[in-house]
Amino acid sequence: MKKIPKLRFAKFDSEYTLKELKDLGYFKSGTGFPEKEQGGELGIPFYKVSDMNILGNEYQMNFANNYVETKQIEKNKYKIIKDDSLIFAKVGAAIFLERKRMAKQFILDNNMMAFIPSGDIHYYYYLFQTIRLSRYAQVGALPSYNATDLAFIKVFIPTEGEQKKIATFLSAVDKKIQQLNREKKLMEQYKKGVMQKLFSQEIRFKDENGQNYPNWEKRKFNQVLFEHKLKSTGNEEVYSVSVHKGLINQIEHLGRSFAAATTGHYNLVKPNDIVYTKSPTGNFPLGIIKQSKIDKDVIISPLYGVFTPETFGLGYMLNVYFESPINAHNYLHSIIQKGAKNTISITNSKFLSKSLLLPISKEEQNKIGSCLKELDRKISLMETQINQFESFKKGLLQQMFI
Repeated sequence: MKKIPKLRFAKFDSEYTLKELKDLGYFKSGTGFPEKEQGGELGIPFYKVSDMNILGNEYQMNFANNYVETKQIEKNKYKIIKDDSLIFAKVGAAIFLERKRMAKQFILDNNMMAFIPSGDIHYYYYLFQTIRLSRYAQVGALPSYNATDLAFIKVFIPTEGEQKKIATFLSAVDKKIQQLNREKKLMEQYKKGVMQKLFSQEIRFKDENGQNYPNWEKRKFNQVLFEHKLKSTGNEEVYSVSVHKGLINQIEHLGRSFAAATTGHYNLVKPNDIVYTKSPTGNFPLGIIKQSKIDKDVIISPLYGVFTPETFGLGYMLNVYFESPINAHNYLHSIIQKGAKNTISITNSKFLSKSLLLPISKEEQNKIGSCLKELDRKISLMETQINQFESFKKGLLQQMFI
């Protein structure tokens, strides 16, 4: 059978050629960095693994924090790497690093290495995204890689003209994904700014007659959140609570159910209810507070608190307010006791005991909630677009490479 991809550009019909990476370029390992040789910005940038910054599913280099004085380069036999290189971490997930913020020449620490291709670097950037590097990892506490093993990886390569065509097309797809990510980030920042101005009352809604609503007041949560104490009827699905996804089906979120054999004691959550998890999660060491956006009754862990908000709008306001780790900490830290194993001890009544400046008018609450919900809808649409383009790119990689 001819070695050709499933998808290719017109006028290209020659077979791909089987090569080893050592025939297409060479690997260069990094070197150690003595801190005493740091030489300010007059030297050559030195990048460490800690300078890697995760961006979506890829990595990017931050600006270097360390520099090697030029006079020390030859003395210490540093290996200078130029910007026509692909950069890998030797330990962990050996993922190619974006080069946009790299200098024209630089030095890598000994936990990193570079591949310098003899052909179009942009093509090789995409080629490496199709290689399952985990197959070539050395077994240990973390997967590790060395240049010798990677040099003998076999790949199928098209002509240089086709390489450039593929790289140009995939670069255009990447630019679209980057543009959408920027737009989504700006919308998220805008939403955060709107939320801050709403709670500081820099922004106020007016009623249908153009009049101001009543002034906001400090209201205890037990005045606006009500514990219904309903339990499972046996017909509801088990849900988990996620920082980014809110309430989500437990199997969908975690891959399997972690529920008890019988769930009659699980707490029932109705649409728009507020849930407080009472368990540390990532940047929320005191637990997370989410509104259920599920359009049906579900059940969650009996350890969690479940409360019905005064209005849908107030619940949505609180959901957005507590998306901030700082806001969650400020509200919770003074009423929580932490156990020896970082467990959280707080009763539902204690959770409801503190106050927050909130709107009195239910109409204003719902207007604010609807405004924030619309911003979330736009962010969700952007997220969908990003996922669609990323799926499109993944399909192209699968079909344009062998």
